[in-house]
Amino acid sequence: MKMVLKSVLVASLVVLAGWPAVADVVLEVVDECWVAPEEREQVDCYRVLVPLDRKNPDAGTVDLAVAVLRATTGRPNDDPVMYLEGGPGAPVFADGYPAYEEYSDYWWWMSAPFRRTRDFILFDQRGIGLSRPSLDCVEFHELHDALPILMAWDYPLERREVRAAEQCYERLALEEGIDLNQFDTRASADDVADIVRVLGYEEVNLWGISYGSRLALEVMRRHPGIVRASVIDGVYPGLIDEEIGFASSVAGAFSNLFEDCEADRQCSRLVPDMASYFSALITELNEEPREMELFDPHDGTPAPRVELNGNEIVSSMIGDLYDSDALTLIPLMIGASRREIGALTYTWGSGSFGSDGSDEGVFINIGCRESTTLDFDMVAAETQAEGIFGEATLNWSLIPFCDVWPVERAPLADEGSIVSDIPTLLFSGRYDPITPPAYAELAAETLSNSRHFVFRSGGHGVTATYNCATVTAARFFVNPDPRRTPSPRCREYTASATFALEF
Repeated sequence: MKMVLKSVLVASLVVLAGWPAVADVVLEVVDECWVAPEEREQVDCYRVLVPLDRKNPDAGTVDLAVAVLRATTGRPNDDPVMYLEGGPGAPVFADGYPAYEEYSDYWWWMSAPFRRTRDFILFDQRGIGLSRPSLDCVEFHELHDALPILMAWDYPLERREVRAAEQCYERLALEEGIDLNQFDTRASADDVADIVRVLGYEEVNLWGISYGSRLALEVMRRHPGIVRASVIDGVYPGLIDEEIGFASSVAGAFSNLFEDCEADRQCSRLVPDMASYFSALITELNEEPREMELFDPHDGTPAPRVELNGNEIVSSMIGDLYDSDALTLIPLMIGASRREIGALTYTWGSGSFGSDGSDEGVFINIGCRESTTLDFDMVAAETQAEGIFGEATLNWSLIPFCDVWPVERAPLADEGSIVSDIPTLLFSGRYDPITPPAYAELAAETLSNSRHFVFRSGGHGVTATYNCATVTAARFFVNPDPRRTPSPRCREYTASATFALEF
């Protein structure tokens, strides 16, 4: 990648709590940008070099990939919007770089409501995407590529995934000598402050989704002076014990879906008393796994067959609950299973959690470093109360990976609540299985200048799903007063999901 011969060394004196007295930050302007420019649009890309360890100036640097999509007005406000990606471990820039055009189109479209008045900042967090060093685990990608397209339910995948994680840790920590203790939410929050200052801004508006909401909250704690306003969606506060809390969140999301379907005359006809039927069905499938024909009513070719148990069906549907469109199919799949058991597999997919679209090392590292509870027996005992949902969510536990990823523990819950009067909007989806509305309510207890919007049709990340949510966020940044921000005006906010009645 060609660099313009232009670098700016910034030595900034900072007096905020938890921040070193002096931080050296280097800004390099990049000639060839990783966001494809559009006609009549302007984008500038940078490499921002920040300290790896702000307590040890000799530890080296982290190289962060940054892009600024310029405002469409000739006189933009001087407080940009900064997007904070989720995961943790999801890259902002296309994973197929330099074949990036499609992903660039997405960001031009997604940022448009914000760029009417402000610049829009994107960056790959430390360890992720185009930033360096990379904590991407190629070992997971190799495993993913080697898997058969369809797996039997008892395929020893977790054991192979854990081994891939162990190999990745050994390569990163032992062979490459990367200090993994420097890759966490606290360090990324400090990176945000450095990026804002080195780009010449005094204040920024934060837009964080999923894990990005946790990062936004940490910026609000550590660097309140740079945050003008904040929009956090799929709120994931550091106080949450994700290992123990996940089962309850999943059970609540399913309960909301079953309740709303029961209240809908057409949906309720699909399967009366859906909650009881589904519980009995999953219990039966766990006791006696079944060989099922993968269901595709639109394909006349012979369908592959696969052995599945109940936990895998629940896990697949947890994935559907993330997606505001896919979740509308869940009652239909359950109802159709009375006639054809394979209907439960309509949205099912196989493979490991490793893929080219996520940097697994960051996901594992932050999870293992910041989680409150890493005792699998304790988690199993605590989640028993959630029945079939507790049993299924144990398959999602990060604890077996943490056993082979010995990063130093630093639970974010030890920092306590984020106490702030920064103007903040919180967004949630009623069916979100990973960051339910209750998490946003917990965060809002100590955010004295905030308001919470719950989208009744929504899954995870409503501001990236519904246009009216995105527009509400953009208008809030123009006038960041939560109490005067009108409620979103769209069906998705006021009404439950429109459930599918046919495939």
